Amino acid sequence: MKPVKFCLLIFALVAELFFPSCDNREDYFIDVNKAPTLSLIKNGVVLEGNTHSDSLKIGVPLSLQYFIQDEEKIILQVSQEQEKSTFEVGNELISFTGVSEGQALVTLMAKDSFNEKARFSITFIVFRNIAPIALFSVKKIGVSSPYEYEVDASGSYDKDARFNGKITEYEYTLANYRFSSPLSKVRYVFGSAGQKQIRVRVKDNNGDWSSQVSQYVVLD
Repeated sequence: MKPVKFCLLIFALVAELFFPSCDNREDYFIDVNKAPTLSLIKNGVVLEGNTHSDSLKIGVPLSLQYFIQDEEKIILQVSQEQEKSTFEVGNELISFTGVSEGQALVTLMAKDSFNEKARFSITFIVFRNIAPIALFSVKKIGVSSPYEYEVDASGSYDKDARFNGKITEYEYTLANYRFSSPLSKVRYVFGSAGQKQIRVRVKDNNGDWSSQVSQYVVLD
C-alpha cells in the first residue's frame, strides 16, 4: 500500500472515532444529558418530595425560594388549573397571592432543551380570613374603690396571625355598660356589689369579630 493511501485510511478511522456524524453526535448528547432538578425552600426549610400543601390568604403574598440545577440556564415555568391566585417569578424566588377562595393547584416545571423535566406541584387552600379568638381574665384591684376590677383580654389572638392577622379592637360589656377600645386591658369601677356578668369579643384587621365570651364575678 502506498504511504499516501495508508495515511488517508488512518485519518478516516480517527475521524470516524473522534468526530461522529451529526446524527450520532446528537444522540450522544441526549444519552449523556442529565435531567434538571427543582428544589423549593420555605422559611429556610427544603420541602421534601415534589408535592406540597399550604394555605394562602387573599391579598397576603407567600414567597418560596426555588433552585434549578442543570447544565443549562432554565427559566421556571408556572401553570395553574384554577385562577385562585396570582404569581410573580423572580431570581430564585416565587411569590403567590390569593385572589379568590377555594383550592388552587399550581405546577412548577423546569425543562431543558432535550425535553427533560423536573416538576413540583403545590396545592393551596385560598381563604379570605379566619375570625379571632377572645380570651380574658378578671382581677380585683380595689384601689380607688372596693368594686374596682381589671379585665385583661391580652390573651386573645388572631388565628391567622402568620398571615399578618392581628387584633385591632376589643369590645367590653361590663354588667350593662358596653364600650370598645384598642386596649387589651381596662379597669372599671362597678357601682354596687353583687353578681356581675363580664363579656368580651375582639375584632381583627379584616373587620371580623370573634364570638363573645363571658364570665361572672361576685362583688362583695
